[in-house]
Amino acid sequence: MGDFDAAGGYDDGGGLFAGGGGESESSQSGGSPPPASGSASGTSSGSGGGVVSEDVNIPAAPEAQDPYTRFAYLCGDGCTPGGEPTECSSDGDAGTGTGTGLPAAQTLHCQLVLDDGDAIPSCRPAGRFEAGGPCHSGADCAAGLGCVAADGEGGVCRQYCCGHVESCAAGTYCDERPMAESVAEASAPVPIPVCVPAMNCELLNDSVCPTGLTCTIVREDGTTSCVVPGEGRTGEHCPCAPGFVCSMLTNQCKQLCRIDSRAQDCGAGAKCQGGSAIYPAGFGVCVSTS
Repeated sequence: MGDFDAAGGYDDGGGLFAGGGGESESSQSGGSPPPASGSASGTSSGSGGGVVSEDVNIPAAPEAQDPYTRFAYLCGDGCTPGGEPTECSSDGDAGTGTGTGLPAAQTLHCQLVLDDGDAIPSCRPAGRFEAGGPCHSGADCAAGLGCVAADGEGGVCRQYCCGHVESCAAGTYCDERPMAESVAEASAPVPIPVCVPAMNCELLNDSVCPTGLTCTIVREDGTTSCVVPGEGRTGEHCPCAPGFVCSMLTNQCKQLCRIDSRAQDCGAGAKCQGGSAIYPAGFGVCVSTS
């Protein structure tokens, strides 16, 4: 099993880019959202869809980061969304840190709420909708879940992955998606890390992906999905262009290829090398033979 790349890839000597792009979820995932619940989400960026502040401060990714927790900076300081339930079980100030000031009998969990253009972790009552269910805000979602924008009205509940990116359930992967609240208020989309369903596409065949997306590997177990590509090519920095993957060791792109004596993906002076569990059967990366 390879190591995960800080730019979103995996490495076994040649890694794979799992780029995001913060797309909205398909409206088919969540169905019709429940009625809006006022300020249950803890938002405070205006009312009635009025004027939006222009100086929205979206956090920048740190220069150096643990590749397995590369989305943690999007989750703020305090309790950890999707973390241990005990973080929200102690007494303290309402809605901040680990304290809640709410009755102990009420089920609480750490969720991200929109506060003046930022995603802020806060201990709040858990909602009733499970992963894939409809929502207007995180207040509608069960413990460990956040609400991300769908293509249509409202949003869909998805598991947080603020901690380890490989904590997502099988068949899903960790990526950035815009908070439903930020989209509903017509403010700058605020990205949060959640587990999204993988499309299980075929490498080097982007015809199976929606327009503008490319198929790549998104999990250590070789799970594939269609993602927004970068521009990097062989030897260039990640994120990578279609047909290329990202190496953790160098944060540089390598070319994907088919392990087939008839395939000419790598061209002269190179060969296709596989042999890792990360690569689906029949695929590898181009390595020099000189």
